[in-house]
Amino acid sequence: MKLSTRSTYGMRALVELALTSGRGPVSAALIAKRQNLSVAYLEQLLHRLKRQGLISSFRGPQGGYVLARDPRQITMADVVRILDGTNGGWSGDGPDAVPNGLGWSGGGRSIRVASGSRARAKEGQAKEVHRHAQRIARAVWRCVHERLTQSLSAVTLQDLCEEVRAEAGEPLDHRYVFHI
Repeated sequence: MKLSTRSTYGMRALVELALTSGRGPVSAALIAKRQNLSVAYLEQLLHRLKRQGLISSFRGPQGGYVLARDPRQITMADVVRILDGTNGGWSGDGPDAVPNGLGWSGGGRSIRVASGSRARAKEGQAKEVHRHAQRIARAVWRCVHERLTQSLSAVTLQDLCEEVRAEAGEPLDHRYVFHI
């Protein structure tokens, strides 16, 4: 399962902001440079995150973006909801709804081969088979969506920062400096 580019880029930007937290605002251009992203696209994502209260912005020569909430209070599910919409690509509405339009290409239509009541019966059977298959597909994707949401809700921005620091070989809490 893959997250959207929007969510991935948004999470990368938030991790950058969290890692530089306490050092003042960080410009979109600097985040984009560090993450090898398009500044214009990143600014769109940052604007959405700002509208939803995850980050704040400051204008001026020393301006930029900072986290508006503690990294322990921002979950990856929040980011996906904000950047990809309420359901993160899942559309549970309608009879043929499955994620991102995946599903049966026939749309429930059958080709008429015979005539009369026998043709109507076959068409009715084909529609029922299609509805049954769609019910199964919706149930599968609903379960997958629920589990994915639970998993993303369990991962905070702080968790990601600790993971990045551990991978870089930095101590998990490098705020303390000891002089000998």
